[in-house]
Amino acid sequence: MGIGNIFRAFQPKDKIFFDLFLRVADNLVEMSKTFHDGLLEFDINDETLLNQMSDYEHKLDDLTHEIYVQLGENFITPFDREDINYLASGLDDIADYIYASAKYIYLYKSPENKVYTEFSLLIYKCCIEIKKALENLKDFKNPNEVRESCIKINSYENIADDVLSQAIVKLFETNDALLIIKQKSILDYLEIVTDKAEDVANTMESIVIKYA
Repeated sequence: MGIGNIFRAFQPKDKIFFDLFLRVADNLVEMSKTFHDGLLEFDINDETLLNQMSDYEHKLDDLTHEIYVQLGENFITPFDREDINYLASGLDDIADYIYASAKYIYLYKSPENKVYTEFSLLIYKCCIEIKKALENLKDFKNPNEVRESCIKINSYENIADDVLSQAIVKLFETNDALLIIKQKSILDYLEIVTDKAEDVANTMESIVIKYA
């Protein structure tokens, strides 16, 4: 019996993990889309976006906690317990840093910066590919598609690195120390979101290599 068939035989017991991961992915896509749309129509005096990000972050914390609870209660898991931990933690980090980015935009009352929306679009695209990869990772049914999504996420992260570099160069040209401090902090948080997405991609790719 192949390794894929072995996992399918256990599916009635271990499917909870994939179900939870897909719920996390769905929420990340919704969160990142709401974040991007909110920045496109941003109003510093309207904290609706910040409250929405806080709600999503709490919801994702609860889902992550449930994954850890299931990890403690279930002997059978679809792949290594360590990998489940890494994947859950990495997905939660994405939500945490999206919320942190939104929080500091409001705390610093940062002037509109179109680079923020460049980042938020890349973050949204990363989350879409994470969802696709997790859908294809379920039952290890389409490992090539998982790899393709991971490659796209890595590409988006590389683009984000370039966006950050160019934005910082322009920011320092303003010679406005306070503006530099505020916006560089926000830009760093936004770029970290794409780093965390790449970490998730690397974890998923590692799982595919081990089991598919």
